[in-house]
Amino acid sequence: MNSIRLFIAIDIPPELKDRLTTVQDSLKGYTSGVKWVSQNNFHLTLKFLGDTPEDRCKDIAEAMRQSCQQFSSFTLSLQGLGTFPGRGKPKVLWMGIHGHKDILLALHSSLDKNLAKLGFIMESRRYSPHLTLARIKDFCDTARLGAEIAKHEYENFGQWQVTSIHLIQSTLTSSGPIYTTLETVLISH
Repeated sequence: MNSIRLFIAIDIPPELKDRLTTVQDSLKGYTSGVKWVSQNNFHLTLKFLGDTPEDRCKDIAEAMRQSCQQFSSFTLSLQGLGTFPGRGKPKVLWMGIHGHKDILLALHSSLDKNLAKLGFIMESRRYSPHLTLARIKDFCDTARLGAEIAKHEYENFGQWQVTSIHLIQSTLTSSGPIYTTLETVLISH
């Protein structure tokens, strides 16, 4: 049985992806050893499934449908920059998610429960919605990068209406992952 690497995500509209690329460009002078997320790969992950037998995709899509039936479309916004971990040597540069986070968290919880019925492990840690801009290995100037991030701490980069979620295959290559949408499930109300 073939296994494929899967995750479930919310897509980001093209105009916001353009803004995210502009933010990345403004930060590039402060970093080295950074793997910037490609504009085509910006997304908000709801659930990472990992290597999964290909024949499970229909069941996963059905679990996604069951979760989406409970919700109406909702608005999210991109606001503020930060790093994981927050102290010490950062590994991830991220942008914050705001707006109807209560609906987002409820959707995530419903999805987690429906996927658990299929044998996927439920999340043990609290879901922390964010959009990854870069994965960090080294910094040229940590203090200057920190100051630049602080300038954007409360900046709102735009909002969008969430009307669907996607089952995405991630194919790892030497030049970065390639994402292919396998299923799109509409949020029903």
